[in-house]
Amino acid sequence: MPLPSQTGREKQGGSREAVKQQSQSKRCDNMKKILVVDNHPVIVKFLSNLLEREGHQVLTAGDGLSALDVLKTYIPDVIFIDLVIPNISGDKLCRIIRSMPKLNDVYLIILSAIAAEEEVDFAEFGANACIAKGPFNKMGQHVLAALNQSDKGDLNGLSGRVIGLEDVYQRNITKELISSRRHFEVILSNMSEGILELTLEAKIVYANPTAISLIGIPEEKLLASNFTELFSRTDRERIKSLLEEMGDTPQTISENSPMILNGKQVSLNILPVKDEENESITIILNDVTERKRMEAQLQRAQKMEAIGTLAGGVAHDLNNILSGLVSYPELILTDLPEDSPLRKPILTIKNSGEKAATIVQDLLTLARRGVSSMEVVNLNDIINEYLKSPEHEKLKLFHPDVQLETYLEEDLLNILGSPVHLSKAIMNLVSNAAESMPGGGKVSISTQNRYIDGPIRGYDNVAEGDYTTLTVSDTGIGISPEDMESIFEPFYTKKTMGRSGTGLGMAVVWGTVKDHEGYIDVKSAKGKGTIVILYFPVSRKELTKKKPGLSIEDYMGKGESVLVVDDVEEQREIASRILKRLSYSVTSVSSGEEAVDYMKGNSASLLLLDMIMDPGIDGLETYKRILELHPNQKAIIVSGFSETERVKEAQRLGAGAFVKKPYLLEKIGIAVRGELER
Repeated sequence: MPLPSQTGREKQGGSREAVKQQSQSKRCDNMKKILVVDNHPVIVKFLSNLLEREGHQVLTAGDGLSALDVLKTYIPDVIFIDLVIPNISGDKLCRIIRSMPKLNDVYLIILSAIAAEEEVDFAEFGANACIAKGPFNKMGQHVLAALNQSDKGDLNGLSGRVIGLEDVYQRNITKELISSRRHFEVILSNMSEGILELTLEAKIVYANPTAISLIGIPEEKLLASNFTELFSRTDRERIKSLLEEMGDTPQTISENSPMILNGKQVSLNILPVKDEENESITIILNDVTERKRMEAQLQRAQKMEAIGTLAGGVAHDLNNILSGLVSYPELILTDLPEDSPLRKPILTIKNSGEKAATIVQDLLTLARRGVSSMEVVNLNDIINEYLKSPEHEKLKLFHPDVQLETYLEEDLLNILGSPVHLSKAIMNLVSNAAESMPGGGKVSISTQNRYIDGPIRGYDNVAEGDYTTLTVSDTGIGISPEDMESIFEPFYTKKTMGRSGTGLGMAVVWGTVKDHEGYIDVKSAKGKGTIVILYFPVSRKELTKKKPGLSIEDYMGKGESVLVVDDVEEQREIASRILKRLSYSVTSVSSGEEAVDYMKGNSASLLLLDMIMDPGIDGLETYKRILELHPNQKAIIVSGFSETERVKEAQRLGAGAFVKKPYLLEKIGIAVRGELER
C-alpha cells in the first residue's frame, strides 16, 4: 500500500499531465494553417517560433512571387504580409489574393514597419487587420490577439485602426524615405510610357498605370505573369532572345519594327538593373500605334499626290487628243441630214470619245483637279437620281441576287459639291459593294446629319464639325488589313482583269471626297463585310434652282469677234470651227506673245485663252499684258486641267467662265454668250 505522501504526489503529477494533454488537445483543435510573407529573416524566425509554439502550421515566403508560388498548392487560414517586400509589394499581393476565389475566406493581416510614419488604409486593398512592427514582446501579444479574434470568425473589431501603434514612434529618416517613394510613385503613375519591372525569369512584379492600360489586363492578374506570354509566338521568341542576350547591355525594339501588344504597336527599351542585393529588368513600353498610323496616312497621301500629279499630266495630253474625237463628230452631225447613213458611225465615234473623256475625267479627279465648280446640293437627291440612272439598272442586271436598301435622313442638310462627281463616287461605292458579294447579299445606302464633337481617328482623322455623312455598307467578303492600306490607290484591284471597271473607282472616290474637303472612314474585316463612310462639311445655303434646257438658238453669236489663243494647232482649229458654226468672227494665234502683239493693233470682243501654253507665257500672263492694252477686255479660260489657282487669279482680274477641254459646242457656246452679255 503506497504511502499517503507518495499517492498525493502521483495524483498531483497526473493532474499536471492531464492539464498538459488537455492544453495540447486544445491547441490541435485550434491549429491554423498560416503563411508568413516577410523578407526580414529575424521577423520570419520570430513569428514562426511564436506561432508554432501555439500549435499552428507555419510556412514562410520572402517575397510576393514566392508567396504566390506557395499559394498554388497551399490554402492557409491566415496570412501575415509585410507591407514592404520585394517582387510585388504587400498591398498589391493582398489585391491579387483577394481576386483568387479559392482564397476568399483567408484572413489577411498586414505587418507594417512604417505605420507610425504613413497612414495605412489596409481595408482598401483587402486586408482585415494591420499590426505595427514594434518590440517583439508587444508585437507577439498583438499577433496572438489577432489570431484569437480570427477564431471568433470576425476581424471587424480590428479593422480601421493599426494595432500596436502606441508601441512605436515616428522616425524622421523613415518619413523622408516614404516621402521620396511617394514622389517617385507620382512620377511613375503619370508617365505616358508604360513601366514594368521584371525578375530575371521575366515575371512581372511592378506595372505603372500606363502599362496596365496598354496591356489591357487587370493589375491583379498581370503581376506574377510572364512578360513574354503577353506576345504572339513569333514576338515571344524575339523577346526571349533579347532577354537572354542582354547581360549588362540595354536592348531596344524600335518603332521601325514594333511588336504587337494587345492589338497595339509598341516599342520597347529593356534595361538591366543591378544593386547590392537584387537584379531585375526594367521595361519601358511606348505605344507607337497612333504615330505609325499617322505616318501611314502621310505616306498614303504623298503616294496619292504623286500618282495624281502623273495622272493629271496624262489627262491634260489625252484631253487635247480626244478633242478631235468628240468635237469634230459634233460639228459634222449638225450639218448632216437626219436620214444620212453616216449619222450612226459618226455617233459611235462621238460616244466612244465621250467614254474616253469620262476616263480622263476620272484621272483628273484622282489628281484632285476634277471639281471645277461647286453648287449647293443635297446628297439624298443625288442618291435618288443615281438609283434611276442607266448605270444602276445595268448593275442590277449584272447582280440580280444583291438587294439594295436605302435609309435616307428626311431633313438632310445640304453640302457644297459637284453633282457629277458625287454621283460617280456613289456609283463606284455601290458597284464595289455589289461585286464583293458574288453569291448575293445586301447593300445599304444611308445618309445622316452628324455633329462630331471631338476628332475621330479612323482611316482618316475626322475633325470636329457639322457633317452630312454618306454610308455604303455590304455583307460581302470584306477587306483584309493588308489590302486596306491600298484600296484607294489607282489600278489596285482584286477583280479579274478586264472584267469590270478601269481600276480607278475607289481612287475617284478618294479624290472626290478630298476635293470636297471631306473625310473617309473604312471599317472592314475579312468575311464580315465593309462599311465606307464619307463625311462632307455641311452648307447652310439653299439648294440651287435648276436652269431650263437651252436650244442652240439661245447661245448663237451675233457676229462678235473672238481671238482664240492655244499652243496646239488641232485645238485652235476645233475651237475656231465651233465658234464660226455659232456665227462668231474668229481669229486664232499659237502663243501668248502672238496674242499680245495682235491686240496691240486690233481689238476683240472676247478672248478664248488656253491656260497652259508651252513654251512661252501662259494664259494668266497673257491676260495681264492684254489688260494693260485693253483694261476691260472680256475673256474665258480653257484648259485640259481643271480649275487652278492661276485660273482663279485670272477670274479675279476680270476673266469670266472656265471651260474644261475637250471643246463641246454647247459648253463653249453658253460660256461665250454668257460672258459677252455680262
